[in-house]
Amino acid sequence: MEGSFLSKRGAGPGAPRPKVTTRTLVSTTTVGTIIEWYDWAIYSNAAALILNELFFPKLSPTVGVLASLATFAVGLVARPLGGLILGHLGDTYGRRSVLVATFLMMGIATTLIGCLPTYETIGIAAPILLVVLRLAQGFGAGAEYAGATSMVVEDAPPAQRGYFASLPIMGMVAGIALAASVTAGMSYLPKDQLASWGWRVPFLLSIVMVVVGAVIRMKVPESKVFEKVKETNRVARMPLGELLRRQPGRVLTGMAANAPLTFNIYVIQVFVLSYVSGRGVASNVPLVGLLLGCILGMILCPIAGKLADRYGRRRTYAAFCLFNGIFSGPFFLLLSTGDTVSIWVGMALGFGLGCITINAVSASFLPELFNARFRFTGVVFTREVSLVLLAAPAPIVATVLTASTGGNPWPVAVLMTFFGFLGAAAALRAPEMRGIDLLTEAERHERVG
Repeated sequence: MEGSFLSKRGAGPGAPRPKVTTRTLVSTTTVGTIIEWYDWAIYSNAAALILNELFFPKLSPTVGVLASLATFAVGLVARPLGGLILGHLGDTYGRRSVLVATFLMMGIATTLIGCLPTYETIGIAAPILLVVLRLAQGFGAGAEYAGATSMVVEDAPPAQRGYFASLPIMGMVAGIALAASVTAGMSYLPKDQLASWGWRVPFLLSIVMVVVGAVIRMKVPESKVFEKVKETNRVARMPLGELLRRQPGRVLTGMAANAPLTFNIYVIQVFVLSYVSGRGVASNVPLVGLLLGCILGMILCPIAGKLADRYGRRRTYAAFCLFNGIFSGPFFLLLSTGDTVSIWVGMALGFGLGCITINAVSASFLPELFNARFRFTGVVFTREVSLVLLAAPAPIVATVLTASTGGNPWPVAVLMTFFGFLGAAAALRAPEMRGIDLLTEAERHERVG
């Protein structure tokens, strides 16, 4: 497993590339995804559990939760704007420098959220500042996943690309797990201490990871495929325009395939926390369930990647999407029991097996859909636009639908089933890219969708 396939940029075109081990690759590509998803999950957890009381205390409990979830949605809306701007730079000037910028932007914004005064201290300025920092957080996060997965896919050996691309997703899951662990620990504090200083701790911890991670991320080399694009003078001047002109079909296919990762995963990660807590269950119970789902997901990530290498992206992706859709009904049945163990089982299977496995395969599936000239932009556009359309409203839609049925979540389960099946159908429609040499593709650059 220590074979080298990633190497640092040489002094100029054609210069030899000193080799970097797989261990170095994993550390440099996963550190950014850990930060991205720790920051993102910390906010989503806090939005569902405590931010409404601190920043929207004048509103009723239900409206306050909706307002807090709306600030969560604001960050998702900022993601495509930041992603497309940074993705343009990544396709034009290189992946590496953009990944460093996104890393710092996300971490600093998250740390500053932990320093914010609340509504009680500065009034309406508090939620306004919260929204501003949430926009900055989302702006940086929009390019992180696309850059990290594109770099790994562009350097991994064709026969093992699915496996190696799945490894940064372990970093994503680790970030969510870390956020769930820290939030669960804070939830044991007395209510007054949680409201006064406890909620700040998870946000402030982000600065520690930023300092450590920035040093590691600076070691990330440029990808071989992008260097080939530069050497042959084929860098796209307008990546987004070229993407939409040359591969519009693949953009739509990717967005449809991404549906379970936009709607379903945010229902589980955000809405379910407030749903379960609202049924009289201690708030740490679903958080522990989310942590168990993360643990299971980290175990399954490399397995899913290997399955994608063996059986192909299309079939593997579709199989996990089908499970995601079929399990939505049983998932809510387990949550509705109010039993701690049942909730843990539901969260572990729904999140770990039902969502993280799709993400693990998506890490190779999405970048492979697009030409190297606009790959960064293609992954950004596919993921982030679908996030705005489905993920941003997901917790709010789920809250409204459940309230409209007197607390019964069956309409949410039906929607999750639909999106799971849609993802499977889209994956089966996509071309199979397993084993194709992307370096050769970069030299040809004539592939269309």
